[in-house]
Amino acid sequence: MDYYAILGIDKKADEKAVKSAYRKLARKYHPDVNPGSKEAEEKFKQVSEAYEVLSNDKKRKLYDQFGNNWEAASKMGDQGPFSYQSPGGFRVDFGDGNMPPGFETIFETVFGGGSRGVAHHAVAHDVEQTVTLSLEEIDSGSKRTFTYRVDDACGTCGGMGVVQSSNDQTCPRCRGAGQVKGVFGIGQTCPTCGGSGSIASDVCPTCKGQATMPNTKRVDVTIPAGIRDGARLRVAGQGASGAGGRKGDLYVLIREAKNANFKRVGDDLESEIEVDYTLAALGGTIKVPTLRGVVDMKVPPSSQTGQVFRLSGQGMTKLNGGRGNLLVRLKISVPKSLSAEEKRHLEEIRKLRS
Repeated sequence: MDYYAILGIDKKADEKAVKSAYRKLARKYHPDVNPGSKEAEEKFKQVSEAYEVLSNDKKRKLYDQFGNNWEAASKMGDQGPFSYQSPGGFRVDFGDGNMPPGFETIFETVFGGGSRGVAHHAVAHDVEQTVTLSLEEIDSGSKRTFTYRVDDACGTCGGMGVVQSSNDQTCPRCRGAGQVKGVFGIGQTCPTCGGSGSIASDVCPTCKGQATMPNTKRVDVTIPAGIRDGARLRVAGQGASGAGGRKGDLYVLIREAKNANFKRVGDDLESEIEVDYTLAALGGTIKVPTLRGVVDMKVPPSSQTGQVFRLSGQGMTKLNGGRGNLLVRLKISVPKSLSAEEKRHLEEIRKLRS
């Protein structure tokens, strides 16, 4: 896949442009916005995968160099003094070009062309869950338990799809020594074979070479008070695990439920309340509902429809502490029917005003 094309950005796009493009497309293709659409679901997965790579400097550099084989290239690292032309068409150069016997078979296996049927290794990736919260829950903070299924790296083969056996081949990196030269020539354990000197090649009996096994996770997440609609909470290490012990993250997407009485504007709340025409004219005190109960509000004489009053500290709890305001808009209520006595008094008032 062309991650740049998926996000609709140029290869020179900076971090801000990458993030902006991702957010726009994630909102467009999110399953909550497109319920039941397999096409949107697939688009959302592609957009998420592209963002995971292009938002990470190390992964992006590897992707720019090796294309869709960037993950396999990252595992090979410093391969010593030889080079290899991969089945995918790109060339990896490692020095004098003296490739050891049997290396081509091993390299093809790592890059997805192995002759033993191992098509891939487990790749760590992120998981996203969505939660819809009421204004009351957002105001006070909330807790949720998420249960979801992931394909984790197989515990038997470590997510490689193969296990060690008598068919193992000599490690092409350390050439069977189990150690390679590190910085300044200091010996270190070979990261390709883990110091064993050989590369496993038999299909894993547990995962049948798939490198992953299904696993159900149950994760408790604390959602802080004051969080905004569209925010994403990151829970490190609770995504799908991959080969090499790498783990993806769980991202919790926050959605805010509509409220019949209040409209949220940042940390403030807006509401409308009806006031009898006589109270608006003469002034008085009314009861105003808030998220946390009912408070008294004074209405001055000669108040008008549409006039807004601010109740300090009666809005939403803020992420960094404190609370916003409640903005109360008046709606003057005029009775649809009047008693004879009311009409008589209003007629007297009309005469006085004229």
